[in-house]
Parts: sequence; C-alpha cells; structure tokens
Amino acid sequence: MEFSVPKKDLLDCLNHFQSVVERRNTIPILSNVRIVAEEKGNQLVLTATDLALELSETLPADVKRPGGITIPSQLFFDIVRKVPEKSMISIQKDEKNELVYVYFEESKFSLPSLPIDDFPVMDINELETTIELESFALKKLIDNCKFCMGLDESRQYLNGIFLHLSKNLISTVATDGHRLSKSSLTKDFTGSFDGIIVPKKTVFEVSKILEEYEDKVILNFSKTRLKILLGKVKIITKLINSSFPDYESVIPTTNDQIMIVDCKSFSESIDRVSTISSEKFRTVKFDVSKNICVVSSFGSEKSIGTEKVKVDYDGPQFSINFNSRYVLDVLNIIKEGNVKFYFSKNTSPTILEGPSLKNTLFLIMQMRA
Repeated sequence: MEFSVPKKDLLDCLNHFQSVVERRNTIPILSNVRIVAEEKGNQLVLTATDLALELSETLPADVKRPGGITIPSQLFFDIVRKVPEKSMISIQKDEKNELVYVYFEESKFSLPSLPIDDFPVMDINELETTIELESFALKKLIDNCKFCMGLDESRQYLNGIFLHLSKNLISTVATDGHRLSKSSLTKDFTGSFDGIIVPKKTVFEVSKILEEYEDKVILNFSKTRLKILLGKVKIITKLINSSFPDYESVIPTTNDQIMIVDCKSFSESIDRVSTISSEKFRTVKFDVSKNICVVSSFGSEKSIGTEKVKVDYDGPQFSINFNSRYVLDVLNIIKEGNVKFYFSKNTSPTILEGPSLKNTLFLIMQMRA
C-alpha cells in the first residue's frame, strides 16, 4: 500500500478521531486507526472505533498502490500534527515486516501495525427508519439539550439525548433528574418511529462535527443502531437499550407566576452573587416581589452577596432557591433578549423559556432552603 496526502487534509480528518479512540483499553487494536487506500476514486477511508461508536471519514489522496493498514492513532496524530505546514505526507506499508513508513520532506518514521482483518466493524443491518435534517436544525436540537444529560452510571437511560416524535414534531429531550430541556423542530414530520436514546459520547462527537458542517444530515436507525451521515463523515453508534422516563408528566401546566427579565444582565447578576458561596451547588436565592428580584447567596463565616434586579413581575411575593449553575447553563443557551420564568405556588419545577428559542423549554427543580 502506498499513498500521498496533504498534511492539512489528513490532520483535519485525524482531529475528528481523537476523542473516539480510547487511550486505555485492553484490546490493542482499538488504539489504532484503520486506513484503507482505494484506487477507485483516489481516496482514503479512515475509521476509528471503541466498539460502541464507530467514526469513518473519506478524503481524497494520491493512491499509488491500494491496500489497508491499522496504526496507533495517537502516535500517528502527534506525528502529523508536527509536520511542517503545506507538506505532502507519503505512507507506505512494508509487507515483509508489517511496518508502516511515514515520509515528509527529509523525515522518515516507522510505525507498528496490526492486521486490518482484526479491526472490528459495527453491524448496521436493517436500519428501517430514515430522517433527513438540515445541519443547523440538528445542531439546535442537540445544543439546546446536551448540557442536561445525566452522569449517573446506574441510570444509563438518562446519559444521552432522547430523540422522538412529540405531537408530530421531531423532539430531543435530556434530563439528569434535577433539570430537563426539550427542543423540537418547527416543521411537521409525517412518518413514525419509536424514540431512541443517543449515548452521550455520540452526542458530543456529532456536536463537534456540526460546528464545521453546513449541509444536510441523514439519520438511519433501528432500535439498537444509529447511522449518521454528515457529508464525508459517517458515524455508527449503538443506542442505549432502555426506556426513557415519561418526562411529559413532570412538566407543570399550572405555573402562572411569570417573571420576565433581561437574560444577559440577569446571568451576570447570578454569576457575581454566587461567587460568595463556597458550597458545591453554589445555591442562589430569588426573593421576588413586584418588579424586583433580589438575588442572594450565602457563604462561610456569615458572608452574604445580594443584588437587586429590575424585572417584569406583578404577582404575590415569594422566595425560591436554585443551583446557580443550572440557571446559568440555561441563560447561556438563551444568550440574548428576555427570558421568562414560570414559577408555581407549590414545589413544582420552574419553567424557563427564551422568546428567541422557538419550541424549546427548560425545567429546573428548586432546592430546599
């Protein structure tokens, strides 16, 4: 096998693989990236996997002799990263000693390889459902929810994003049990499918690629597998085999105490005041009365931080406590304009909505005083 490829093209491609390949694992070949050089089309197909997630990318190359290799992913990436800019990188495999040679300018490196036939490939038979989305729409569905995914290994069904149909809209939901986010596409979807839970690692990988991808995205899936096509990038992932909780039942319908406040200035106030708290959750207290919200936080040795914020509110006076990080996470998603807080007279979760984010709502549980 022998081919040449520009450094920039190869590095951009390898960048996508670094968080897929596990640094430590008991199966040596999983530390390798598979490279197949195809004479037809003059292209390379690079693949990395951790057995639950597989990422492949195609890039053009000057293929002199077709073939395939697997070489250490991290080592290869580090070498390519340090190659002088605008260099051409040539790679050859020595069939006698199974070494792979990397050439550029006056440099030559030899890397160990493992048999390409030992590289695991994920099964994607019978992916019966297909959805085509604009990249910006999928990005919105993911970005508005991913920060709410769970971390608890004992509740795997919360450690991902739930993609499903909700009132004929395609929706994503994520929750860690203390907060929840839901985002929906505004256009109707005429088909039908069972909801799927996309694992956290896959969500983050897709989110990263969507930062630089602007065309249509094709999703093919069954109950156990999902394939995502983003141009020359293909992602295949196992799905979380579990049922997502009935989240609709926890979204309150009677939160009638509405407070409207400027998102940016309120975020800055909460951030400043919560500095005083040394505790893990950085609790903030809202004392809400007519057109005023006093934000306060309590620290060690009787230290207190307070800030008075003008709001649009005309209801009964009340106090409520939140984990400041949960509120700030939502305000950082909404970013600009006003944000609406829907409070309840009892201990129901608080709903947050930003007029700039259509068909998206956020839910935060209050903390005990």
